Formats: sequence, structure tokens, C-alpha cells
Amino acid sequence: MNSSTAPVVVTIGVFDGVHAGHRQVLGIAKSIASSINGTLTAATFDPPPKAFLRSESFAGLLTLPERRAGLLMENGVDHVETLKFDDAMAHMSSDEFVEEILMGALNAQVVIVGRNFRFGHGASGTVETLQELAKKFGFEVRIVDLVGDANAWSSTRIRNAILKGHIEGANGLLGRAHRISGEVVHGDHRGREIGYPTANIDVRGGLLIPADGVYSGLLWIDGKSHMSAISIGTNPTFNDVTNRRVEAYVIGESGLDLYGKIVDLDFVSHIRDMESFSGIPELLEAMDRDVAKAQADLEKYLS
Repeated sequence: MNSSTAPVVVTIGVFDGVHAGHRQVLGIAKSIASSINGTLTAATFDPPPKAFLRSESFAGLLTLPERRAGLLMENGVDHVETLKFDDAMAHMSSDEFVEEILMGALNAQVVIVGRNFRFGHGASGTVETLQELAKKFGFEVRIVDLVGDANAWSSTRIRNAILKGHIEGANGLLGRAHRISGEVVHGDHRGREIGYPTANIDVRGGLLIPADGVYSGLLWIDGKSHMSAISIGTNPTFNDVTNRRVEAYVIGESGLDLYGKIVDLDFVSHIRDMESFSGIPELLEAMDRDVAKAQADLEKYLS
């Protein structure tokens, strides 16, 4: 419950990725809140309803809850409420959702949602339902119609691009680089043996990993970025690797001790698909080319 005497403006949605469409809604919501001297709360769900209800078909998260909250705050939100989506919430009727969540937990006086907002058991509640319930419970509803290509404002579209390795397109829709995070763990140290030591990253919490291949990216540790070439896949040149791996080779630096540390990895460009090579000499030639291309792409990106 928000104890402030200022009017509470609530915008509610999954907000996974806090992409360009989300930011358009947030901008409108912020201007509405400012016009009535109110505070703006963004209410998001963890896990996303689709991930809870259809986990087998949910591809993965664009953002973990804490990063999502940070991005929402960066876009003008005063408070972030992360709502636990569980069996009880999944079975709430539209009336119960409004009474218990919007009124009870969030103390909403103005509710701002996109035209496609659905809520309540079986996603039975529409914006029209919300407008009817607003009369009953005494709050105001504002519906935001997005300007531009409605299909572009879609976390699903962004996920599909990432799953196909179309990282530049996904980043364009996100408005920044797609990021994964995880702990650096010990691998088989084969990269070190052939002159390309890599950080083997145990990706956290269901974050969406791009398609197998080689990418350029930035590895972040302790607030500092390091240019990297990233490999995703099983490294088919060696037939003893059975699990998909995310490995980052930090370009032009040595002596970084990353084991046991949590790092962030921003994907910048797709360099090539995963390939199988006839042996280590051919693999090393390809890696030399990958690193050169990654460095060129990153220098361009950073400039």
C-alpha cells in the first residue's frame, strides 16, 4: 500500500524487456501522473503469466525482475511493485483482481494500460471490463494507444529475433543490447590450452539465450565493460561437449580473474553460425577471424 497522500497512478503489465513500446506507455503515464501531482507506480509480474501458465512454450526472459525494476525506474517510474504470479492470482476473477491488487495492494486512483491489456482468470478481463469495474470501485482508467508499428511493440517478436540469432534487430526493438547474466564457472579449460581462454557463464534464472553461433558483445564486471567474442553452442569440433555453453573471450586483455563472479553479457552483433571444423588449426583460423570481426563491430558500436 502506498502511504503517500499524492494520487497514485498505476501502470500495469509484464514489462519484460522494458522495450520501446513499454517506454512509450511509461512516458504517457509519467506525464499523466505529473499533471495531477501524482506518483507513478509500475506493477509487473514475476514470473510472467505466460511463463507460469504455459512454461513448456515460454522461450525465456528478456530481463530478470531486479533489472526490469531498474529499467522502469530509469524511465520515470517512482515505485515498482513486483507482483508474484502464482496459482492464487491465476484463479482470481476480474473483480477480485481489481479489488485485491489494484485497490488493495496498489491503492490505485488512476490506472493506465495498453489497448491489449488482459487480466483475471483465463485472461477474461479486457480494457472494457476494467472500465466497467472502475465505475464500481471508483478509480479512473486511461487507455494508451501506441503510435507506430504495433507489432514492433512486442516482447514475443523480440524473443523470436533473439532465438533466430537476429541480435541487431532485437536490439533495435529493445532500444539497447540484449543482456544475460550469470556466474563464471569452470569448464574444460580447452580454450586456455589453445590460446583463447574463455569465461564459461552459467546463465541465471531463465534468461533468454540467443541461437547457437558467434557474437560480439560486452562483458560487464564491477561496472566496467570488456570487449568480447562470445560463443554459444556445444562446439561441434569437439564431440565430447553435450551441453550448450555460453563462453566469452575477452579481447586484448589477460589476467582477469572471473571465476565465481557474476557478470553481465551484452550481445551486440551476430558474427556467424556455429560450425564444425576439421581440427584445431582450422578452428583457430576461424577464431582469429571472429575476434577481429568482433573487435571491429564493437569499436563501431562504442563510437
